[in-house]
Amino acid sequence: MQKTSNKIILLLSLFLILDPALRILSFKISTGMDWSLLWDNIVENGNVSVFRFLEFWLLTPLAGLFLLTLSRVSYFIYSGLTLYKFYSLVSYTPFDWPYFAARPHVGAFVIITLNMLFVIVLMWPLIKKYLLSYHFKNIWDARGRYEANFKASLFINGIEGGFAGNIRNISSGGALLKITQDQKPLKAKPEDEAILIIQSSSGEHLNFEVELINVTISEHKDLIGMEFVNMGPKLSLALMNILLELRAQSMAKEKRAPSEAL
Repeated sequence: MQKTSNKIILLLSLFLILDPALRILSFKISTGMDWSLLWDNIVENGNVSVFRFLEFWLLTPLAGLFLLTLSRVSYFIYSGLTLYKFYSLVSYTPFDWPYFAARPHVGAFVIITLNMLFVIVLMWPLIKKYLLSYHFKNIWDARGRYEANFKASLFINGIEGGFAGNIRNISSGGALLKITQDQKPLKAKPEDEAILIIQSSSGEHLNFEVELINVTISEHKDLIGMEFVNMGPKLSLALMNILLELRAQSMAKEKRAPSEAL
C-alpha cells in the first residue's frame, strides 16, 4: 500500500513539474492561437511583474519537486502552494496576463481541481483527527445518534478478560456501552484502545476497533463512551445498516406517540 502511495505521489510530482507546459498546451487547444502569438503573450509581454512571471513558470514545478522528497514537510509546502495557486486563479483579473481572456481557460481549472483533491487526500489524517473527530460529531454527523439495546462485549488492551454489557446509544462515530456484569473495568481510562463486539438484531457479531473517550465506572454508574477507529468499507456498511434500522424504528415510534396520546 505504501509503495502504491509513493508511486502516485511520484506521478503527481512529474505532472506538477510539467504543469507550465501542460497549461500552455491546454491554452493552445482552447484558444486556437498561433504558437508565436501564444509565446508572445506568455513570455514576451513586458507589463507582467517578475513575481507573476515566476508564479506561472516556477511555483507549481517547485511544488512537484518538494513532493519528490516524500516528506511530511513537503506535503505542507505543496498544500500551501496549491492553495495560493487556487486563490490566484479565482482572483484573476479579466483580460490580464497570462490568459488575456475574461476568465482562465478550462484546463487551468481542471489542473487546480485535481491538485485540491490531492491536497485533501494528503491532509485527510489531519482533517479526520481535528475536524471529524468524536468531539465534533454533533456538528458533522448528519445521521445522528440513536438509542439502542444491543448486547456487546468490550476487550480493553492491557486489562485481562472481557466485559459484557448493552449498547445504550450508537452513531456513525461511536457508541455508549453500559456494563451489565458484576466485574467492572475499574482500570479503564480515556484513550485506552479496545475491541468492541456488538451483536446486531440479526444475530451478526461485528468487531469494532475503538478508543475510549469517556469512562464513568462507580457503584452507581458503569458507562463507557468510545469512538470507532480504523473502520473498513465492509464494517462501515454494516454500521450504516444498523443506523438506518434504528432510525426507522425511531421515526415509527415518533409517529405512534401522537396517536397514542389521543
